[in-house]
Amino acid sequence: MIVSTKNEYGELRSVLVGSVDNFSWPIDDDEFNRSIARSTYEGKFNQGPVSEIVINEAREDLEKLVETLESRGIEVYRPKITEPTWAYSARDILLTVGNTLIECPTPFSSRSKELDLYPDLKQANCNIIRAPRPKTLNDPMFDAANVLKVNDSLVYSLSHSANEAGAVWLQEQVGTEFEVVKWQAVKHQITHIDSTLLSCGKNTIIANSSRLTVDTLPTFMKDFRTIWVENCVPRNFHGFPFASKWIGMNMLSLNPETIIVDEIQVDLIEKLKQEKFEVIDLPMRQSRTLGGGFHCVTCDIERLEK
Repeated sequence: MIVSTKNEYGELRSVLVGSVDNFSWPIDDDEFNRSIARSTYEGKFNQGPVSEIVINEAREDLEKLVETLESRGIEVYRPKITEPTWAYSARDILLTVGNTLIECPTPFSSRSKELDLYPDLKQANCNIIRAPRPKTLNDPMFDAANVLKVNDSLVYSLSHSANEAGAVWLQEQVGTEFEVVKWQAVKHQITHIDSTLLSCGKNTIIANSSRLTVDTLPTFMKDFRTIWVENCVPRNFHGFPFASKWIGMNMLSLNPETIIVDEIQVDLIEKLKQEKFEVIDLPMRQSRTLGGGFHCVTCDIERLEK
């Protein structure tokens, strides 16, 4: 296996796809409990295993995604799960940068050893860094999904799950090949970056217009071609929404011309087609329940540079 990726839109050659096997919300994870407490949804959240309806639909949709990727010659790796976990969103904890794989210093204690779920990765031809577990909120701390790869820039979204110390630590790991660009533009803090800002082509981004303006984009992106997303169709959820309706803009680029989008986002799909993208529309029925769209549930391992 080769690890090689500098952006989020080069031709995808290999990828991780998450799983709902043994899926269970944690019951003893302080950061997870804080994330639930921050929710504005007034319903009750039930920790532990989730409904079989959720599991079955999510599994079916992940399998359809895997079939689509493999039909295009993309190699797919899945986690080997034996114990209860919530490894649906493969991108959350593992960050590939250049030929380096980083198991990030996540604040979620229940996911701190997620590299162990992917035995194939341990044999990969790459530099593997396992970050020290943050013991306090002042230690370096961030999720991989706080980072947006834009060639030699790593946009680092400061949030509940990513602190300043984490940005400093990440810069130390990647050296001079990449610049870590600290960014916090959203007034109401978000957890991860990829329902707010995405990179889908050379000097091309997709931005959430309810959260961002041209003035609040990272400085080097202000003159980029920007595709603004004004709204998303809210997916139904089961019991409690672990993601907002904006998970609908959580898309996966296969190359600079091709992008996978939730099939219910008909207006967004039409806009992308008008922007000359080939759109692959697939179902992602439990994206709000489980907190992950197509970008979240995948982690790019190898992309050809574009």
